[in-house]
Amino acid sequence: MFAKLATGLLAVSLILMSVPAIADDGSAQLFGSWRLKSFKAQIIGDDAEPHDVFGPVPFGRLILTPAHTMAAFLSRPDRKPPTDDREAALLLRSMTAYTGRFRVEGDKFITTVDGAWNEIFKAHEQVRIFRLVGDTLTIQVPEQPSGLAPGKRNTSILVFVREQ
Repeated sequence: MFAKLATGLLAVSLILMSVPAIADDGSAQLFGSWRLKSFKAQIIGDDAEPHDVFGPVPFGRLILTPAHTMAAFLSRPDRKPPTDDREAALLLRSMTAYTGRFRVEGDKFITTVDGAWNEIFKAHEQVRIFRLVGDTLTIQVPEQPSGLAPGKRNTSILVFVREQ
């Protein structure tokens, strides 16, 4: 009987040790799947106002997990399959995507990118300033090299709504 109890306790202990710990860093409020509602960006140095990067109704999802992994995919909603190499290359300008591990520091979540549609995202950590009100997550991207306008820098603001 003691052997069965010890084996059971060992099994429960191993299961609990394999579950990622949820740090009390404020990140738990971010866990889940978020649907993109707005994505506005501004190129630094241009006189232009912030513009809808992928149109007024962009498609996108941000997923943040308790294991502190994330994945983001954002795009124009009207993308079509390419018919040639030129159109295939242009599709890269109608999307952005990356994955990685993130940490939370105050009002920032910071991602160490491990894969991206554009290698510029892997060159440095991606810092995002966030504000969460109810089920609306607003993210401000500080000035950084632009993934969509090579050689330029930009800032952006994204608005997501939690998916239930």
